[in-house]
Amino acid sequence: MTDCLSLRERYFAPGVGNPTDPEWVDHLQTCAQCRLAYQGLPEVDRALAEVARLPASVPAFDTIAGAAAGAARNQRRRRVVRRSVPFLYTGLGTAALAAGLVAAVLIGRAHQLSPKLLAPGAEIQATGEARSAILGNGVRIRLEAGTLKLASASKETQSLLLPLGRVFVDVPKLPPGSTVSVRTPDAEVRVHGTRFAVIRTSKDTQVQVVEGVVEVRPEGIGRSVQTIRAGESATIGSAEAYREGLRHSTLAALDHGEFAAAEKQIGQLLGTSAEAGQQAEAQALLAWSLSARGKRTEAIQRYRQALTLLPEGQRRLWAENACAELAILVEQESPKDSALTWAECLRRFPDGVHAALARSRAHFTR
Repeated sequence: MTDCLSLRERYFAPGVGNPTDPEWVDHLQTCAQCRLAYQGLPEVDRALAEVARLPASVPAFDTIAGAAAGAARNQRRRRVVRRSVPFLYTGLGTAALAAGLVAAVLIGRAHQLSPKLLAPGAEIQATGEARSAILGNGVRIRLEAGTLKLASASKETQSLLLPLGRVFVDVPKLPPGSTVSVRTPDAEVRVHGTRFAVIRTSKDTQVQVVEGVVEVRPEGIGRSVQTIRAGESATIGSAEAYREGLRHSTLAALDHGEFAAAEKQIGQLLGTSAEAGQQAEAQALLAWSLSARGKRTEAIQRYRQALTLLPEGQRRLWAENACAELAILVEQESPKDSALTWAECLRRFPDGVHAALARSRAHFTR
């Protein structure tokens, strides 16, 4: 055993001994215990690397001080016992005292770091320091910055919302059919059992996978689903940038008379979670394309939908143009209803570029 210990000290420590030395190779062939221990070294290295990546948190000073004070009291009691019963104290007593001190500190630290259970609808915020939480299915969360909300939770699914910030999620192996997702304004990250990080900035969403596989579904129709594996990362552009790109390409297609391409892109634009004003403009662009193709009835419906979606008080030029184009189409399809349409244009855009035309047409058609 002494030879084994001596050899392990030399060949188990990096840079001390050469693991290909004949002495060590011969010993491994004859000693099953050393051979087994040597084969397990890569697993030890992996475990130590995992520990190094874990978030560190220093225990509060009061926790350490309280444990030390208790240890001092125990030490004084032991001195009394030693004087009355010689030879009672041994190395075992010293070891027990040290173990007690360490245990007290660790217990206090564990209590301090114990994550709280996050209930559906609840949220956590990390401003000055990271915050930890746990879900009902055992998923552990560490929010490094920003705000995180448990939007919904059931037996099969847990859905988290990360508007802005950084979160690390440790998902244990879940039962078949169960999923955990982290949604940002740009994408949804779905997992079944893995460890990963999601970082949401004002420009994009970044996903980094430590272990397992995640599925990333970018916000918006037409954007490809991505599969990210351990050691890989991906950046998903913001949904706002994606919508703006669709808008510009739609306008370019309409300018060139490419109505089929424009309407396809409008369909993708309408499939995003755009705000009401953006949805209204998309409907107006679709109406413009339909009107250009001679589909007046469908165009009228889309124009009216656009003006219904447009928030009251917004007086965008495209919206005023849409209202005037709607009134002209109504004149052609149903002249008796056109006066009301022009009157609506005057109500919503009393000082607009088409106000004079609206007044004259409303008066003329009465």
